Amino acid sequence: MLHIRIMRLALIGLVILFTTGAAWAKVLRQYQGKLNINNASAADFSRLPGIGEVIGYRIVKEREHRRKFYDIKELQQIKGISPRIYGGIIGHVATEGISDLQVRIDLNTITRPLLLGLPGMSAGEARSIIGYRKAKGFTSVNELMQVPGIDEKRMHELSEWLTVVKQRR
Repeated sequence: MLHIRIMRLALIGLVILFTTGAAWAKVLRQYQGKLNINNASAADFSRLPGIGEVIGYRIVKEREHRRKFYDIKELQQIKGISPRIYGGIIGHVATEGISDLQVRIDLNTITRPLLLGLPGMSAGEARSIIGYRKAKGFTSVNELMQVPGIDEKRMHELSEWLTVVKQRR
């Protein structure tokens, strides 16, 4: 009898998990520019795809040990940077030049917690953006001006952080 209850609860949990979609939704990001790996902080590295705080910290520690990276291929030797992660960051890193990496998050996939993490974002703005997205979806960042409570000035501020990724079919 106990086994049947456990199996029913597990089945209900799986149904909820698969039907909500939130657990499996992928937040799309658009990357422009490069990050200089010889002067980036651990926080800067964590903006790269697949790199979190721990790997970012490891990269900084390895750079301090080496004094400098001479080739971006050296990143492959750092624990946690798999071939898949390396392939995802190779176009966004450099060993020289200024760091001008910009990461924008797709309005149609951004989560509420990520929205709330944007500078000056209020709970009301986040709620309005998500409500608009559910009703219509975004085809451009300019559509933010159609969201209640967001004017042109605020739309321009948010456009530094947000984009609409055109998905390939």
